[in-house]
Formats: sequence, structure tokens, C-alpha cells
Amino acid sequence: MGKENNFKTGAMGEELASEYLQKKGYKIIERNFRTRFGEIDIVCWDGKILVFVEVKTKMGHDFGEPEEMVNKRKLSQVKRMGEVYVQDKGLGCLCRVDVVAIVLENNGSIEKLEHYQGVY
Repeated sequence: MGKENNFKTGAMGEELASEYLQKKGYKIIERNFRTRFGEIDIVCWDGKILVFVEVKTKMGHDFGEPEEMVNKRKLSQVKRMGEVYVQDKGLGCLCRVDVVAIVLENNGSIEKLEHYQGVY
């Protein structure tokens, strides 16, 4: 497996999550927003709510489900990054954190995609 495969799987998952969210009417405004504190996978608008999306993607079900890998510490980090983003962009709006959990089959097709809204 290795880091390169993990990176490719993650990038594929972020692309699939972006497509899924756009089909639901979300407006993607940024991907992979980074600061020294961490990264937000997807920043988008759900109507007038700014949403920070953490995407977890896995190949198969070994070692648990992808959403199980998003712990309280990770959600807290995404929330802090969201606060940095809002301050950096000078926005005053409602915000929330969502999680998109994806399981891919070996051929790259989606076996499972779950969208959890307002997890933090």
C-alpha cells in the first residue's frame, strides 16, 4: 500500500465527494485549504451556511469504516481551521462541519458514500 496509494485514494475520494456535494446543490469554493495548523478537504456553501468538509476514503473495509477514523480531535482541528478560514476571508456567517465517508472497491467504483451533516 504505502503513502502514495493513500494519497491517490484520498485525492480520488475528495473528487468524488466534491461531485456528490455539487449534485446536492452545494457550491464548492475551495479544496485543500492549508495553514500550519492543518487542512480542510473541502470548503463549500450549503445555501447561506459555510461548510467545512472532512473526507475519509478507504479501499475496502479492513480496519473499520472510514467514518470511524474521524475522531473528536480531528473534528476539533477542522473546526479550528474553519475559524481560521472565516477570519482570513473576513466572513460573518453560520458554519458547520460535515464528514463524507467513502469506501471504494478495488476497481475504484464507489461501494459506499455517506454524508454526515453538522457533526461539529
